[in-house]
Amino acid sequence: MGRRPLSQIRRREFARAAHQCLARYGMAGTTLARVAEEAGVSKASVLHYFGNKDDLLEAALRHGNSALRDEVSALMKVARNPWQRIYAVVEANLSPRAFRPSIAQGWMSLSAAVPYNRQYQRIQTVIYARTRSNLIGPLRSLSEAQTAEGMTDALISVIDGVWMRCGLSLGGMTVKDARDQIELLLDARFADTPERRAARQSMAEACRVLMLSKGITD
Repeated sequence: MGRRPLSQIRRREFARAAHQCLARYGMAGTTLARVAEEAGVSKASVLHYFGNKDDLLEAALRHGNSALRDEVSALMKVARNPWQRIYAVVEANLSPRAFRPSIAQGWMSLSAAVPYNRQYQRIQTVIYARTRSNLIGPLRSLSEAQTAEGMTDALISVIDGVWMRCGLSLGGMTVKDARDQIELLLDARFADTPERRAARQSMAEACRVLMLSKGITD
C-alpha cells in the first residue's frame, strides 16, 4: 500500500485540531487562528487546505464520527447474533475513546449548528441512518416490526441523551450510569435472558480488547 498524499495527512491533522478546539472553546470560540495554534502551524497553512471555517468544521464533524464508525464496524464483525449486534453499537458509543466529556462537548458544539448548515445536515443524516441500520435489523429479529421501529428510535435518543449528559455534567457521566439507562430502556421491552446477558458481556470484552489494541485503557 502506498503512502497517503501529504494533503490528506494535513487535512486530517487540521480536522483533528479543529475537533479539539470545539471541545475546548465551543463553536463561536473555534477560530482558524486557534485551530492553527492547536496544530502548530500558521493560519495561512490551514487556509491552504480549507477555504473557510465551515469547510474546516465539516471536516471536524467527519473526523469526530470516523473513529466511532470504525469501532462500530470492528465490533459488528465479531458479533454473531442479534443481541451482540445491538451491544456492538452500545459498547462502541460508550468506549473509553469515545465517551469522554471533551469528545461529547465537541459533538454538542457541532450538533447545535446542524439546523443552520446544510453540509452538517447531510453528514448528520448519514450518521443517524447508519446507526439506525445497525440497530433495526437485529431488533426486527427479536421483536415485531412496530416494536423494532420504536425501540430503534428510542435507543438512538437515549444514546444521544447520555452523550449530552457526558458533555454537560460536571465531571462527565460514568459509563456505568450510561449503561444502566440503556439497560432500563431495553428492559422495558425485552427479558434479560441468558443470551442477552452473554451478548452484553462478550461485546464489552470485545470492546475492551479493541481499545487495548489502540493503546487505550479505561
